[in-house]
This record gives sequence, structure tokens and C-alpha cells, in this order.
Amino acid sequence: MKPILLKKMVLLISAIFWTCLSVSAETLEGIVLRVVDGDTLTIQVGNASHRIRLSEIDTPEMDQYWGDEAKAALVAKVNGAVIKVTVVDTDRYGRKVGKVWLDERDINRELVREGHAWVYEDYLFDDSLLEEQAAAIAANVGLWHLPEAVAPRRWRTRKGWCGTLDFSDDVKDWKAFTDARK
Repeated sequence: MKPILLKKMVLLISAIFWTCLSVSAETLEGIVLRVVDGDTLTIQVGNASHRIRLSEIDTPEMDQYWGDEAKAALVAKVNGAVIKVTVVDTDRYGRKVGKVWLDERDINRELVREGHAWVYEDYLFDDSLLEEQAAAIAANVGLWHLPEAVAPRRWRTRKGWCGTLDFSDDVKDWKAFTDARK
């Protein structure tokens, strides 16, 4: 590559990098009014309420096994508390997507560590969450002790429009996975 072209590329990449750094993430601070499920809550900030979807994680749906436990875990951690949310996106439903902080505690990470959530790899920024998930799996904590554990994304996909469920492939996959861990 020619030195001039290389220099221009480096300058362009540097400009993009510094532009990205100068754009600060939105941070919301408010009181938790309601926990909707294991990865969604509503907070009050001033006179406005905001629906928050916890980033980088996916908890079981409410009609799915472990959905109630995941919601109860989030309720126990934050219901009625003043939290901070580092917003990274707005999803297609208009919810703010972000990392939830209670003082210095990373609530998203705690839910993964305790086995209440999968890492949502399609939207992952922090690869260290995969290590937390691997540790939870190895320790058989939370939903990871269940042979019925099905990732929420697969649950939603397989449930389909008619509401019938077929997870026979997952059960076989899960059995092979658990047998390999023994």
C-alpha cells in the first residue's frame, strides 16, 4: 500500500474514532416503577416514564420455564430503587436499551452470573459476559440446572404464529450438552 494512501486511511480512522468518543451515551437516572419481566422495566425520570430493555441479555419469556424466576430476581434487585441506565440504543418497540446500574452493581451482569439470563450475542458489546455465562453453566446455577432450558430467542422463533411448540431438537441438544459436561 502506498504511504500516502495509508496515511489518509489512518487519519480517517482516527477521525471516526474520536468522533465516536465525543458522542456521549445517554444516561437516565430514575426510580423503578415496575418490573415487566426479567429484562424489561419502567422507570420514572422527572415527569416522564421510560420503558427500559436491559442490554446484552435475554431472559426467559413470562410463558416460558424460568420466566417467573427471572422476573422475581430483577424485582428483588431493583423494584422501587433509584437506578442509572446507560442507554446504548432504542429498540423497534420504542424502549430504551441499556445497562442498568444500582450504585456500583451491574444488574445485567448479575442476572447472567446468577443464571437468570442468556447473553444476547447478537447485541453483545462486552465479551466478558460470555465468561460469566460459562461460569453459571458450569456451576449449574439458575436456569442452567434445567434440562428444559431453551434460549428465549429460540422459544420466540419456535412458538410461531399458531402458538404450538416443538423443542425436540433443543432437548436432544441439551442432553448432548449436559452429557459432555459430566
